[in-house]
Amino acid sequence: MELATASLRTPSIESVNPPTVPVERSIPTISPADSYKQAFARACKSIAPRLEQFEAQLAKELTSSSPNVAEVLQYVSHLGGKRLRPALTLLAAELFGSSTDESVRLAMVVELVHTATLIHDDILDVAEFRRHQPTVHIRWDVPTSILIGDWLFTHAYELANAGDSTVPGRLIANAAKRVCEGEIDQNHSIANWALSEPQYIDLLARKTGALCGVSCSMGAWSASAPLAAIDLMQSFGEKLGIAFQIFDDWLDIWGESEKSGKTLGTDFDHNKPTLPWIYLLSTIPSPDRQTLLNALENNPSSAKAELRNRLASSNASEYTLEQAKYYAAAAIADLKQATCNASLRTSQSEALYALEQIALASVDRRG
Repeated sequence: MELATASLRTPSIESVNPPTVPVERSIPTISPADSYKQAFARACKSIAPRLEQFEAQLAKELTSSSPNVAEVLQYVSHLGGKRLRPALTLLAAELFGSSTDESVRLAMVVELVHTATLIHDDILDVAEFRRHQPTVHIRWDVPTSILIGDWLFTHAYELANAGDSTVPGRLIANAAKRVCEGEIDQNHSIANWALSEPQYIDLLARKTGALCGVSCSMGAWSASAPLAAIDLMQSFGEKLGIAFQIFDDWLDIWGESEKSGKTLGTDFDHNKPTLPWIYLLSTIPSPDRQTLLNALENNPSSAKAELRNRLASSNASEYTLEQAKYYAAAAIADLKQATCNASLRTSQSEALYALEQIALASVDRRG
């Protein structure tokens, strides 16, 4: 099953940036009593058998004849957490027909790439914990972390090309390149406090959105969805990823480490401009803003203390949450457009509802 070249295009930044005219944000919310874990588990109930198949097959893939490699692979097998990206692949397949063994294989592909990026990200972020466990470079060392990430990447490409079509291999390769480009550009944005919000959203579209997008597009492709629908599912996943990451920006400042299972407060400490800080700086009039930008370069400790004080009395928290919800709403709009002309069976309607709920829960993660 081959796919037209048009569906392999890289989404432009215009497709993920908010328009100048405000859009409707009155979308439903999950129950206040729900945790993200509960909402996600309920959304995935309809694909539980496929997820079990996924876990069993993934365990078989994460093996090596080298005892040293096998030990690390066993440790990293649960780093992906709740399996968001595999769930997106399987639900996208269900949305356009039904998931298959090929859908499960593609779900493994995106999870292996995702896990590899997490391991490398933890090195870049100097993070000590993930999912309440020491990160791989802390548990072992940096060289082992880099190499095990490379192992996961290459194994993912092998799995992507295990079928009859070259499309999955091209899709995941394009997504992985975009992730790497986003990470490199983010690295070059370190201490660039003049970074604009559109530039930052572009980073997120590649760094985080690309893998969520390809998870959805490959799932839809595995169910022989129409080309236009595949493109819309790519857009849905990408905007979902942006929303997810913006909420992570919020959590890094206002979240709780115990609930999130991650080392928080590292972004600002490591001079990473994220949306709350970018927005805060944009609200400061010139020349006061320029004075602060100069101070961040010449006397960063004093300038950061000043910015922390300003943040506490600003509406940056509310703005960041609002933007996260905006992208979740935009993702849901793409999802509905992808299925607007279809007469859905019960299983397809369940998949549609599940994807909507995942988008909503992604910006309301309390634990």
